[in-house]
Amino acid sequence: MRVPPPACPAGHRWTTSGPGRPSERFVTCGCTIDRHHTLWVCPTCGMHCAEGCHDVALWAGSTVSVGITVERRGRV
Repeated sequence: MRVPPPACPAGHRWTTSGPGRPSERFVTCGCTIDRHHTLWVCPTCGMHCAEGCHDVALWAGSTVSVGITVERRGRV
């Protein structure tokens, strides 16, 4: 199992297990050639944080939870 990055754009701390561990998903994005990023969802604030992303505005809407606006997207 991968260990989440220890950061959140909102400043929350993440743990590697238990209730403080973010959930892991994937997002398709147009900022890189491979177009896929690991997406971590902060368990405290619900911020969606893409690992290795350069532009959160380029996320494919079909791979992002409904209601997750650009303001609720981050990079790690």
